[in-house]
Amino acid sequence: MRPPLVLSLIIFTLGAITVVAWHVSNNTGGTDGLSYLVIVLFLLLSMGIILLGCEIFSNGVECFGADFQLSHATAGSLLAAVGTALPETLLPLFAILFGAKGQKEGIAIGAILGAPFMLTTLAMFLLGVTTIVLRLLKHREKPVFNANLKALELDLVFFLICMMLILVVSYIGKTMLNYVAAGVLLTIYGIFIKIAVNHESEAGEEYAGSLHFEHVLACPLNRTYIIVQTLVGLLFITVGAHIFIEYITVFSVKSGISSLILSLLIAPLATELPEKFNSITWTIKKKDGLAMANISGAMVFQSTIPISIGLLFTRWQLGHTEFFNITMAVAMAFILLITLKSRKRLHAFVLLLGGVFYVAYLLRIFLLQ
Repeated sequence: MRPPLVLSLIIFTLGAITVVAWHVSNNTGGTDGLSYLVIVLFLLLSMGIILLGCEIFSNGVECFGADFQLSHATAGSLLAAVGTALPETLLPLFAILFGAKGQKEGIAIGAILGAPFMLTTLAMFLLGVTTIVLRLLKHREKPVFNANLKALELDLVFFLICMMLILVVSYIGKTMLNYVAAGVLLTIYGIFIKIAVNHESEAGEEYAGSLHFEHVLACPLNRTYIIVQTLVGLLFITVGAHIFIEYITVFSVKSGISSLILSLLIAPLATELPEKFNSITWTIKKKDGLAMANISGAMVFQSTIPISIGLLFTRWQLGHTEFFNITMAVAMAFILLITLKSRKRLHAFVLLLGGVFYVAYLLRIFLLQ
């Protein structure tokens, strides 16, 4: 992205935030009386804020990775994955702390289990679609996703171990066992960090040559400003996601869309936007290692930290729908792992299977209504 474009996006976003702040301070009557035009405008503004945040954040992550000489797999699995996963991780926390008594646990558990499911299904599907489109546009020689396969295998193994543990513990349904499992999951993520830090770089890995803040704000390219820019990008992502979720909820209520559609289609799409945007952008830039590590690293994070919170602070009682959710995520991850082990490459058409699992899950939900 060229510096003048980044500056234009920053100006746009600052203007959008100003409009949002003005609206919130003057709209004392709430959001019920808003017109569809105003709601759509705020949704577009929030999308712009998220997109800019993702660009600023991903550029900061690349500069951070270059400064510390990290591999794409390490930078993606740890820095990018954890950073973009933090906003949606706050949702179950807020639900547990501030939600209504009769609904907070259901909302929290739904949000916790929705994240790894979305990452293994819809996010993978979008990476596959992006790769195939790039091949059709002749920007790639083959519809193959050129990720760090060794690092991806490791991420998938960690994810499968965690999710299988969760399946067993959830089926048994003993409170003390839940506490023990939470400790095990936290330990597993600590081990994952230790291993992921040592991922080796592959041939041809390159990072961004400059920091956006260096061009638009004349900031020197040093570690302090790299960290500042990365945090600013994360702040934009969080603010944009919050605005998007708020106004998409208003749209749902105003239009009469059921809460089921909101929870299954719209809310997960909003909370996972950062990972999807970052990974698609990196795929277009032919940085497949960063793109996939961002998704697979987030899968490991979401299957350990948020679920540990759920095991510790909720009764963690899962129904048939939740078990089906976990099973679909496990099945897709298992297919990916088997494909890597047998073919030693990742074809884009395999990633499209994520969309099949996502549709199967939706069909089950709607058929049960």
